[in-house]
Amino acid sequence: MEYSVIIPVFNEEESLQILYSKIKKVMQDIEKEYEVIFVDDASTDNSLEIIKELKSKYSSIKIISFKSRRGQSTALWAGFKKASGKWIITLDADLQNDPEDIKIFLPFQKSYDFITGIRKDRKDAFLKKMASKVAYLCRRIVLKDDTLDVGCSLRMFRREILDNFPFFKNFHRFFPYLVKITGYRTLQVYVNHYPRRFGKSKYGIWRRFIEGVFDLWGVWWLKRRVMKYEVKFEQS
Repeated sequence: MEYSVIIPVFNEEESLQILYSKIKKVMQDIEKEYEVIFVDDASTDNSLEIIKELKSKYSSIKIISFKSRRGQSTALWAGFKKASGKWIITLDADLQNDPEDIKIFLPFQKSYDFITGIRKDRKDAFLKKMASKVAYLCRRIVLKDDTLDVGCSLRMFRREILDNFPFFKNFHRFFPYLVKITGYRTLQVYVNHYPRRFGKSKYGIWRRFIEGVFDLWGVWWLKRRVMKYEVKFEQS
């Protein structure tokens, strides 16, 4: 298996069929073996039923559905554990990411281990964009993190990265930074961003900001505890 596409889902019933059609087309163009893993975060609408219907038609689909809501990081983590692809691709289910942009990442596969998107002309509310800028400044000051857009869910990376990654709640906000300090080759590239077509955002700005500040200091502590060494001589 070459690619595993992982999609956290919470109440996105109107987007799912459109999203899968777009992913299917992109993967057929790439002509590599793939799977699509939908992780339903205890949706209260018909999202799970729609995913099951898609699964009945397409064998490339796998489903995980939680009993109760656990959040985006846990959904990604569960998808990672089920993935069998050499490369992992993540994106949101709300159609603000364009699956077609996966092709933008492909030329960089040989040179980089982790490729993450930067949302070009971001189509979000003013307060949401301002909160992201404040969070970026905090990460820049505390961690010296140069990741321009941690909120972009469109990413592609080698599966082996997961074997050396410290998972924790809300890890996705620091994913590119933690991969980079572990020693992997990372790259940021611009991707498209579209207005939300259906439903509404599932994450409150203030709650996300408060949790982000708390997590920031946890990652600062983790950074200072990362173990690194260079071998001068080794014999077996």
